[in-house]
Amino acid sequence: MILPEHLQQRLQLLEILEETGLNTYGLPVSSGCGPTMVVKGRECINLISNSYMGFSVHPKVKEAALAAIKEYGVGIGGSPVACGNTVLHERLCEIIAENYQKPACMLFATGYQALAGTIQGILTRKDLALLDSLDHRSIIDGCALAGCKVRSFVHNDVEDLARLVKTTSDQAITRMVIVDSVYSMDGDIAPLPQINEICRPKGVLVCIDEAHSLGVMGKTGRGLLEHFDLPDGADLISGTFSKFAGAVGGFLAGPKEIIRTLKVMASPFVFSASLPPVLVAAVTASFELLRSEPEWHQRLWDNVHFMLNGLKELGFDTGSSCTPVIPVMIRDTQKVLFMNRRLLDLGVYASPVVHPGVPLKRERLRLGVMASHTRQHLQRALEAFRKAGQEAGVID
Repeated sequence: MILPEHLQQRLQLLEILEETGLNTYGLPVSSGCGPTMVVKGRECINLISNSYMGFSVHPKVKEAALAAIKEYGVGIGGSPVACGNTVLHERLCEIIAENYQKPACMLFATGYQALAGTIQGILTRKDLALLDSLDHRSIIDGCALAGCKVRSFVHNDVEDLARLVKTTSDQAITRMVIVDSVYSMDGDIAPLPQINEICRPKGVLVCIDEAHSLGVMGKTGRGLLEHFDLPDGADLISGTFSKFAGAVGGFLAGPKEIIRTLKVMASPFVFSASLPPVLVAAVTASFELLRSEPEWHQRLWDNVHFMLNGLKELGFDTGSSCTPVIPVMIRDTQKVLFMNRRLLDLGVYASPVVHPGVPLKRERLRLGVMASHTRQHLQRALEAFRKAGQEAGVID
């Protein structure tokens, strides 16, 4: 088989990384996603995951999952439309709707499908999506599925958004602005109050992606709306369970009429198998932990502040991050790959992000801080960053 040219180029890059020993992508892991992970047979501090609360290995979550397997097995055996709903699914929908103070909720097999299906099911070729320039790929692909018109505004630039809203009033039947609550590469947050001030008076729908915000933002982890004290700050709220619960699955919360319609209109929902009950039970247990044991939320933020301050004191640039998503800006592909390899040698598992994942000169190491990290974990990680950063010539 002859590979297309762009695939050949990517394969050549991977082969070079393998030959030089710099490839740390997709390494075999033989442990759960806790504060440490066993990577290629060695225990490392886990700074690579998005499991911010550390709930995926919590005993109560595992107990709930085991009980669901005993009752329902590993799957439903069909799409949500056909046979994929249980009392567990209904209960989780109620919890999410209550969390966001919305009338209804629906579940998707993945967070990617939740966003893509929401956009594809609502917007048409006659409609317009207004996207932040750093929106997640699932949003971009959802617009492609919908065939809608797309206009982008400069990242978190409310003046640029206001200009687009003003100049596109006659270009679509429905307009919807879609933003990430927390941006997955930079760790900054969407200016939701200003977005509402600009969009709501003009009839522009507001849709937010709570992937990296649910369980994290707000006084009790209810997300960006709680953070800004804007209970009605979005018309549609989509998200995933792969971050706060460390599981799999997605959701959409919003008006009953939209939810009811999307259950027969959103292709990723209609034509995918239902979220397995074992995952539904685990996510429900994670929500219960978030409510009954608020110390996890406080511990997460204590760790975030400790890690951000520690990296800055060492001389690293963490960009505009103010969340558990921490970019360590290196701005050089070779240094990123070398430094990540050295971190792994020193017992720290991190994620190198290079072009085309980010633009050239925006290369970085992306870290995910967890509530379950101890202070000793983070101190060891900072010492490893000091050594690797000096060896790479990134810090003095």
